[in-house]
Amino acid sequence: MRTPLFYSLPPAGQKIPIPALMRCLNGAGGTESNAKDRLEEYLGSRHLLFFSSGRAALWAALKAFARLKPEKREVIIPAYSCPSVVSATLKAGLRPVLCDVDPTDLGFEQDALARKINAGTLAVIVVHLYGYPARIGRARKLCSDSGSYLIEDAAQAFGNTYIEHPDIKLGLAGDAGFFSFGRGKTMNLMHGGILTLSSSDTYEEVKRIYEGLNECSALEKLGYCMSLMTYMLFSNPRLFWLPQMVPSLNLGGTVFEPEFRKARGLNFVGKMAACMLDTIEEEKSVRAENAAWYLSRLQEVLTGDNIAREGYPCLRYPFFVFDKEKRNRLLGTLVSMGTGATGSYPTPLNELPGLQEVLSDATEYVHAKSISEAIITLPVHSRVKAQDREAIMGIVRKEFDEH
Repeated sequence: MRTPLFYSLPPAGQKIPIPALMRCLNGAGGTESNAKDRLEEYLGSRHLLFFSSGRAALWAALKAFARLKPEKREVIIPAYSCPSVVSATLKAGLRPVLCDVDPTDLGFEQDALARKINAGTLAVIVVHLYGYPARIGRARKLCSDSGSYLIEDAAQAFGNTYIEHPDIKLGLAGDAGFFSFGRGKTMNLMHGGILTLSSSDTYEEVKRIYEGLNECSALEKLGYCMSLMTYMLFSNPRLFWLPQMVPSLNLGGTVFEPEFRKARGLNFVGKMAACMLDTIEEEKSVRAENAAWYLSRLQEVLTGDNIAREGYPCLRYPFFVFDKEKRNRLLGTLVSMGTGATGSYPTPLNELPGLQEVLSDATEYVHAKSISEAIITLPVHSRVKAQDREAIMGIVRKEFDEH
């Protein structure tokens, strides 16, 4: 597949405003404590810790929960989700158990979850994929009945809220929630992740783990600054095609990485996140507008249900083309034209290279498999212009008209 030249949209991400960066560099972000207070106030959480990544935050939560309930060793994970969730579970010394998903919200298939959960279940991880809210009510009841912890994976959903309860942020309705500030996330700072906890007891247990972690080294801080500057430069659509031409970067690839850094997050990044809270609502408004535009146009060519809700600020706009040949042809054209479209995770977790042997799970997760073969995601971030959207829909219409 060819790499588009001279103009290529990133699939996701957020502009990092130079004024916000300068305010932070000039000390406007305040102390580490000030930044923590601002983030807690924004999210609505009293117990927050800042780690080197969202994956490290999840690892710490699982490690703490396993100490509190050592007789429980299983963690239930959606079969269609990010492999980082599995690596955090394994690194915590626990057993990942996969469960099929519901195509209407990409969360758990509720009856399947009820069959999976048992007395040995330590935690259930509900994933808000692409920033969309997965249903959580029944999972919460099942966890309560079995004495399990409910964890929300809001790595792709920082700042988003429940549709029925817009006063509650995603990641704040369970026993723990974690967010990522890594590449391609809603708050894209190239480093760091937040863990929130609902009770003082679990917070204190995680804090003991947190205090035993190293801070990032001076070399890591330097590397971070270089990564941030590189991202700010090459996330521009007129330059993004350049890193796309470097195969070793594996942009948009899905790889299981069993090893990862477990450390406290850089204080500067926490302050930067606090400074950027002033811009996130505007960014959400842009994402919601673009998602609504796609929804209205795609309804003209697609039939059947779609998980999208009009006006919801997803991280990427997902839709399904269940004709496999047509989907692959359409996705190939969209990618080759630099539209920022992606196919997301290519398989259920138990079929992903590197995880097949680790999970040793030969189950066919029917919905997860169907989603992996049908899904296409479109960019909605603030670098997407009206002409970009029109070009995307032109490609979609042409595929459906000709085939």
